Amino acid sequence: MAVIPTIGKDNAESPLDLRINKLQVSRGATKPQTIERRRKPRLRKPFPATVWGVDSGDLPFNIDCVLDNISSTGLYLRIPKWIEARSEVRLIVHLLNGATSGATAAVHGCVFRSELKTDGKHGLAIAIHKHRFL
Repeated sequence: MAVIPTIGKDNAESPLDLRINKLQVSRGATKPQTIERRRKPRLRKPFPATVWGVDSGDLPFNIDCVLDNISSTGLYLRIPKWIEARSEVRLIVHLLNGATSGATAAVHGCVFRSELKTDGKHGLAIAIHKHRFL
């Protein structure tokens, strides 16, 4: 399977854009009341994922988590490890549409924001550089 870069392209819809748009329509998503500054729509659903990389102590990690939100160009999640900004990470994301159906995507990205949350977890904003559906 080909790996499809999603960063640096024009506003053409990628396969991930199309999948997220389809999930939004099937779940009856509506536009938020606030003005969205992002170019790509963001889906705020708790998709299960596994993320792995190297933490701030230079130790490898592999953590099961749940995404807070995702778009075709980025995603946000919270984990119990501190990861430095500009660190590379890889994820397997299950884009569920119902209890058992949906797609699974392999994602390669870079942490562009890491922040300590009030629940003690670390919020990671990750830019998606490459993805492919499995």
